[in-house]
Amino acid sequence: MKAAAQHFPGFQYSASELLKYITVANDFTLMLSSGEFIKFTPINDSLFEDWLIANKVQNIRKEEGWITE
Repeated sequence: MKAAAQHFPGFQYSASELLKYITVANDFTLMLSSGEFIKFTPINDSLFEDWLIANKVQNIRKEEGWITE
């Protein structure tokens, strides 16, 4: 099985620097391992989210206790 790429084109951070993310429409808010929050709007949001998932970055909406209503 091929490892996921550590870098996404046009995004300045590596996957290893990311802890969690949340998305609204195609805007992503990401938490870095430093505790800092950044925003990113990729050209292709589904490819970016696939990259996050492949790199095991936690989707905040899927955490236990997240309110979905």
